[in-house]
Order: sequence, then C-alpha cells, then structure tokens
Amino acid sequence: MKALINILKLFFSNNPVKNFNIEWQLMLDFSGKNKFLRKYFQRRIYYKYHCEVSHTAVIDKSVKFVHPIAVVIGSQVIIEKDCIIYQCVTIGSSFNCDNKMPKVGANTIISTGAKLIGDISVGKNCIIGANAVVTKSVPDNSVVVGANKVHKRKDI
Repeated sequence: MKALINILKLFFSNNPVKNFNIEWQLMLDFSGKNKFLRKYFQRRIYYKYHCEVSHTAVIDKSVKFVHPIAVVIGSQVIIEKDCIIYQCVTIGSSFNCDNKMPKVGANTIISTGAKLIGDISVGKNCIIGANAVVTKSVPDNSVVVGANKVHKRKDI
C-alpha cells in the first residue's frame, strides 16, 4: 500500500528532489520483495539522475539528497539519520581493501564533489567540504576540507 501511494506521488510531482527521494524509497521498498521492480527503479535512477545508489546500502529514510545528480553510493555503505548529501558525491571502497566501505554518522553534511573512500567512519555532526577527499576516519563534530584535513567544529 505504501509503495502504491509513493507511485501516485511520483506521477503528481514535478520537483526532481522529491521525485528522486520517492524513486529511491520505492527501490528500497522492492529490494527484498520484487527483483524486477527493484531493478526498474534502480535503472530509472541511473538513467534519469545519473546516480548509482546500491540497493544493499543501508541508508536511513531521513537522508536528504539535495541535488540528486551523479551520486555514487556503494553496496556496503551505512548512512545514519538526517544526513544531507549534495551532487557528485562518491561513497565507496578503495582499491587496496577488501571492499569495505564508509559508515557516515548522523546529522552529517556531505558537500558537492566529496569523496569518502575505504573502510572509514565519519562521526556525527560532521561537515565534509566541497571536493574533499576523505580516506581516514573522522571524529564527531569535525569539518573536513581538502585531502584529510580535519578541523574541530567551533559552532557546536
């Protein structure tokens, strides 16, 4: 029933952010039940938004994709509640590990073009700056800019 309501919302919305979130929710809803519909929405997200979001990634339903274009999220990624993800973000494994992927803490903002790579953990209430490359774990309440340059947040 919930899936049917989401499909109806999809037909009556012109907002790409809302449409992406609805299609992403539908992909997750059908991931364990109907392989054909799960693949349909996964391919639709890929071709319409140029995003590759794995259906096996653990992403909380409160995560917001502000500009859902060119986002890549790997299969073992864990993203906790109330995170915000902007466009061109890549979250996945590195070449030299056994396919372990990042875990992103709650209330984290991942800015445009950021790359989170490898077996790392990003703490709660963090900000990952635009085009930052993160290959090391980040403590809670931090700001990351550039390549692994971690600063403590002063506003918290």
